[in-house]
Amino acid sequence: MKKIIFLILIFANLSFGTITYNPQMPNVEQEITFNLTHPDGVYPPSVFWDFGDGSTASSNSTVLKSYLTSGNFTVSVNYRTLKEQNVTESITINVTERRRISFFPTNPTVNRDIVFTAESFFSNDILWDFGDGSSPQCLQRQAVHRYDEPGRYRVSAIDWCGKSVASIGTYVNVSEEKGPRAPFKISFIELKFDNGKPYKNVVKDSEDLVAYANIKYEGSGILIAQWEADGVLFKQVQKVLPYAEYTTIDSGKIPSLPTNIVGMHNVTLKIIQPEVEYPIPVIRYYVSLKKEKIEDITIPEIEGKTADGKEVQIKENTINLQKTDYFIIKGKIKNKIKEEIKYAVLRIFLNDKLIQQNIIKDLKEGKDIEFATSILNKKISGGKLYITVYDITTKPPKLIFFERYFLK
Repeated sequence: MKKIIFLILIFANLSFGTITYNPQMPNVEQEITFNLTHPDGVYPPSVFWDFGDGSTASSNSTVLKSYLTSGNFTVSVNYRTLKEQNVTESITINVTERRRISFFPTNPTVNRDIVFTAESFFSNDILWDFGDGSSPQCLQRQAVHRYDEPGRYRVSAIDWCGKSVASIGTYVNVSEEKGPRAPFKISFIELKFDNGKPYKNVVKDSEDLVAYANIKYEGSGILIAQWEADGVLFKQVQKVLPYAEYTTIDSGKIPSLPTNIVGMHNVTLKIIQPEVEYPIPVIRYYVSLKKEKIEDITIPEIEGKTADGKEVQIKENTINLQKTDYFIIKGKIKNKIKEEIKYAVLRIFLNDKLIQQNIIKDLKEGKDIEFATSILNKKISGGKLYITVYDITTKPPKLIFFERYFLK
């Protein structure tokens, strides 16, 4: 009986340590931090790690380790506590490979851009090999490539511009293009601020001023554009546009559009790809020390005139400008067009410069068309304002409304 009690007392004096590691779901080649703790403390020179893949480490209770293959590994550690207790601990760790390559479109054809994306990679510098005999290139996580011939190609991507030991691959089947296919083309662009209007008045150093672009397009492809504020590059945009009709992009909140300089500021979206054959509108915001009222010049309601397909009657009017420095011209068109139009676009020109463009969906008889320019100033006196509406469901677009105003 005494022996049994003695053994129980010895067992009661034993204590165990803890092995922790981070991250909890490690990837191949990802650095893992292992840490050893014990209630009685750990004597560092006594520590010996075995990571289960043939590698070891010693003399530290905290060590860094990365695995070059996926799998389950038993990590064990032998050490002595500060109370001279010899301890052996072990855990099992699962290492996975989550890096992969995706591409769009998923059914690519020859001579069409394919967007490859290196997902869950550790670096932004990826060595791409597209498997068609072209030289490997060190590019970013998203790369664009096109194939001249149909076939099955193995695409590989290597992290850290080729310095990784793991080559991540996928196969892409490229086929001949069959049947008619609409070219990637932008029909029109509508710009507005977060208030839904082409103008905004903000106080100096305001935050979260964001511009939006509503884009109608045909076909599919890669949109490459850049937001510009007062002619200076503000933010670059690259977006894959699938087969659809609309997309919306914004200028972003981090950072937001600059509001540190008092005065008028211009915002536009410069389209780099695809080529756009018409000018992009410019919207404006006014920065003041305190929120000032921007005067409105309201045009009396206009009655819409139906075009006969060849010409549109032009009625000339005069707009007397306000004495204030900055103002907005706004109004309403009373639509009398008989047929229903699925998509129309309102375009406002100041002389030959496009200053506003709005998308109109499901235009029906009796549906009024409200419009407003961006912020203007009295320097436009002597110019001409053109208000037009086009039916863009026809090719070429059909002019269905035209009004001209002289500015005095």
